[in-house]
Amino acid sequence: MRINRIPVIFVVVLTIALMACTKPTPQIPANKGNVIDENVATLLDINKTLTIKEDSILQKYVKNKPDFKKNELGFWYKINYLNSNPLLNKNDAFSCRIELYLLNGKEVLTEEKELVLGKKQLVRGLEEGLKLMRRGESATFIIPWYLAYGMKGDENLIPPYTSLIYQIEILK
Repeated sequence: MRINRIPVIFVVVLTIALMACTKPTPQIPANKGNVIDENVATLLDINKTLTIKEDSILQKYVKNKPDFKKNELGFWYKINYLNSNPLLNKNDAFSCRIELYLLNGKEVLTEEKELVLGKKQLVRGLEEGLKLMRRGESATFIIPWYLAYGMKGDENLIPPYTSLIYQIEILK
């Protein structure tokens, strides 16, 4: 009994072709389940408005104070005493004298601290400002609330939504 090879090969090829033509199961797009939360969008708009308002207040505050520069993050600074030492780098340990004031001039804190740059021991605005300083220098930083203690403040010293003035001297 002789089997005709042509029909067997034809059946095998036809079976493989039909299996290859099946559609893969469709996948749900990654953003299909994303729902825009109206509350989050509203809060983001409110914070953006508050940030713009605070920036205009600080701009008026420094208007009559010479030599202040605005950093791209949004804080203002003035290096009071310059020298040619190298800039502070991430993980540099140093000691500094910190005087903290509210915008109305009320002194909130004076202390000397041992710090390591980049270890998040200070508010974000001041941490970024210290990267502009060298050992032996002193500077004044005006940090807006959104780069300082934010919407909550510090329950002991700083009210919510409060911008701050830091007088900093890098000692060693």
